[in-house]
Amino acid sequence: MKHSKIDFNKISQALNGTLEAIQGDDDSSAVALESLRSAQEELQQALSFSLSRVN
Repeated sequence: MKHSKIDFNKISQALNGTLEAIQGDDDSSAVALESLRSAQEELQQALSFSLSRVN
């Protein structure tokens, strides 16, 4: 199985930018914020797993 190169940094930057934009919006949705925070946690888990597979 081929492993694709995932740019965790770009994904993280996109999540952070989106989170900041939503937090800055007066009409921010609690559901959207929670979803983005969950995505950040999942990204960290994926990065950790990816790094553990390299070693």
